[in-house]
Amino acid sequence: MNAPRNDDVLLADAPPRTLIRVSGQPSAAVETMVGFRTDDHPRLDRVQNVVSGICAALAGASLVAITVLTVAEVVMRSFFGRPLGWNVGFVEQYLMMAMAFFGIVTAYRTGAHIAVSSLYGRFSGRVRKLMILLGELVIVFALVWLLVAGIDAAAFSFRTGEQPVPGSADLPWPTWWWKSIMPLAALLGIVVVGIDVYRELTSPWQAPSTDYAPSDVTREADAVAAEGGSRR
Repeated sequence: MNAPRNDDVLLADAPPRTLIRVSGQPSAAVETMVGFRTDDHPRLDRVQNVVSGICAALAGASLVAITVLTVAEVVMRSFFGRPLGWNVGFVEQYLMMAMAFFGIVTAYRTGAHIAVSSLYGRFSGRVRKLMILLGELVIVFALVWLLVAGIDAAAFSFRTGEQPVPGSADLPWPTWWWKSIMPLAALLGIVVVGIDVYRELTSPWQAPSTDYAPSDVTREADAVAAEGGSRR
């Protein structure tokens, strides 16, 4: 029997919900609710998962609050003839901002974003690693831009004391509060993606180290199972 190559996948001892990293990647990645756990950088995984979990909680709470306020507005308007009024600005400025920007961080960490891998999987491990690293650097650049622009906007609102016009339907809160949501989420995103950049730069160049590709692993596992438990 030939010795297994470095891109072999062995599933016999894999625990449930384990995503086997393929093409020579260093170890197995266990999927969690907010990310992944690996054996090669467990502390970095813990930092990423904590940040992702915080962002998931904030985004999820915002979504629940939007639902509750929408129902409350319908009830107050339809049955009592007294619409809330303030809920529109609160949803647009606070809740939707929090849901979108904090949700992006968790979506990145859990691999929930849409990806087309039909061509990506045809390249060699080195090329895939370069593509992953390039993509992560682009994301970091975009997040840094959001961080700088968001801080500038929030700082301007803070210096000028900007807030809704008295008597308007909006809540009389300083506008720098909601303008701080975007740079805060961007900063957390930089932490998560920056760790992935570090891991790619410090790991072997034979294959990517931060691409867990759950859907690809599922297909790989099916193929392995069909061949008797291992791929030679």
